[in-house]
Amino acid sequence: MYLDPSENSLSEPVMVLSKWETLYNPRTCLIGVESRNGVVRNNMIDEFGSYGGRTQISDGWILNEKENVVYFRIHGEALKFFAKSYANREYRLKVEPFDVRYSEMFSYTHKEINDRRGIWRHSSVYASMSIDGEDVVNLPTPELPCFSNTDLSVLTREDPIFGDQYFNGSVFRNDQDYLVFRTRTVSLQNLAFRIEFYHKEKRCALSYVLPSSMSGTHGATVSPVIGLSSAPVGHINVNYMIVKRSQYAEKNPEVDSMRETFGRYWRKRNRMLQIGHRGMGSSYTKNIDQRENTIFSLNEAARRGADYVELDVQLTKDLKTVVYHDFHLLVTVAGRDSPSNTPTAGGENKSLHEIAIKDLTLAQLKLLHFEHISRANGSPDSPVSLSVTPSKNETDELHVPFPSLAQVLRNVDENVGLNIEIKYPMYMKDGSHECEGYFEQNKFVDIILAEVAEHAGNRRIVFSCFEPDICTMITKKQHKYPVSFLVVGATNRYMPFQDIRSDCSKIAANFAAGCELLGVNFHSEELLIDRNPITIADKYGLVKFVWGDDLNSKEVQKHFKEEMNVDGLIFDRIGEDEVMKQNVFVVENHNRNSLFARSQHNSRSPSMSRRCMSTVE
Repeated sequence: MYLDPSENSLSEPVMVLSKWETLYNPRTCLIGVESRNGVVRNNMIDEFGSYGGRTQISDGWILNEKENVVYFRIHGEALKFFAKSYANREYRLKVEPFDVRYSEMFSYTHKEINDRRGIWRHSSVYASMSIDGEDVVNLPTPELPCFSNTDLSVLTREDPIFGDQYFNGSVFRNDQDYLVFRTRTVSLQNLAFRIEFYHKEKRCALSYVLPSSMSGTHGATVSPVIGLSSAPVGHINVNYMIVKRSQYAEKNPEVDSMRETFGRYWRKRNRMLQIGHRGMGSSYTKNIDQRENTIFSLNEAARRGADYVELDVQLTKDLKTVVYHDFHLLVTVAGRDSPSNTPTAGGENKSLHEIAIKDLTLAQLKLLHFEHISRANGSPDSPVSLSVTPSKNETDELHVPFPSLAQVLRNVDENVGLNIEIKYPMYMKDGSHECEGYFEQNKFVDIILAEVAEHAGNRRIVFSCFEPDICTMITKKQHKYPVSFLVVGATNRYMPFQDIRSDCSKIAANFAAGCELLGVNFHSEELLIDRNPITIADKYGLVKFVWGDDLNSKEVQKHFKEEMNVDGLIFDRIGEDEVMKQNVFVVENHNRNSLFARSQHNSRSPSMSRRCMSTVE
């Protein structure tokens, strides 16, 4: 698809990657041979997305500096009408983008929709425009618009896949429906949206979201709803997100490279994967000897046979990556005698003060003494087995907390896969926020993706996050690494999130399917009561991981493996009470090398051995 920013007469149309063949074995086209010898593959028809007996088409990702992807979410108590004639009706909503510089609207015709071509039409919304009795002189319309069609995903219905909108919109009912609209643009500053309200198939009201309404790249805006009499009759609340190209893509082409795209690829195995939670497990709230999220703990899990290890990544004040789970720490500060102070073995009085990691530089994290945040509500004799800061006797750098993501990528066993959980704070259901004043989402994600692109090499990596918009953002900025959505679901153990996408496993599965994520990391607590989310995941071919304290039981692990056929489990103390074993990737590489060695021994010609290698790969 080509879009025109129309900045001046010299501007060139921008190519936008809207769809992409995501086949593991790419299509083979012998262009050089065909140009010399004519048609090579006679009577063969190439169909986009279909090759080798499989069909796999995915949404594209951002490859141009000018391109942005805009998401609108309409959900919850989004509509409020104060005109009685408009209240208590069922409405259908439709979102139409338009360029504020022109009075015309651009739309794709049904006949030409497959070619992504359309025409400019005089908008039925605009009346004759005049100022002080003089007609407004409209700019000549360009051949192409600066925006794409707006497509729709309805997370609360059976088919959540993004697709074209109905001509008269889709039903929206407060607290029942969840609509997500998506538009690509190459001229964000000139893009506005018209929200059309339909009742009984007739348009009865309008609302506008202008560029000035969206301050920043993530937030909410409230827009008036204008009735047929041109008077305001209510308002609509819209959440928006703007995804931009990675700011590091030009400097490091590996960030959004098209050379390898594993965003939707997953090889199903007979063996359920075992994933080490923070390495060997949660050491600050459970009695685990290895300090969590350290290089030692991650390598120890790999040594005990973990197929993947899960680790948590966030940013410091000076924008450095650190591997640590909680957003806050308790810093130890010397102070006067006080009942709230904690006497140390040396007789000194220390007080603990809560501070966010985002407010500390990496140097401060390495310098100061910290305790785990769980000590804030407990006594000095709480069951926390390890302090965050190592003692003076712990001199091994591998045991030191707060390693950078680059250090992990360089020093953890390359045969083990990495499940990198991106830590981004969210609102909780009680109205509290995990960590307010956090980094802008695009900038935050860009820093992490750039570090992975620079240091990951050929590692197996899967990203995950509880914040659904971060998951969406990662898939739109790159397609090399897959993304799995972390969900809490129905729970009595944790404070749930406000965002229903993270609070309901069924909607989480719909969200993952609609945004073309690899899969979902479900919480064991809900699945043991209701397995319907697994059914939805299977329907859309999503990869199914499970996390939770229930998995510390071997019987529960067996249940998820045999009864629910999940792809992987994330749990503590991996391999502690089992015979030491190799992970699945080491075993597969060994088998592959053995097969290749036998094929070389038995082959009579080099060409035969190459064919055998190709078959194995």
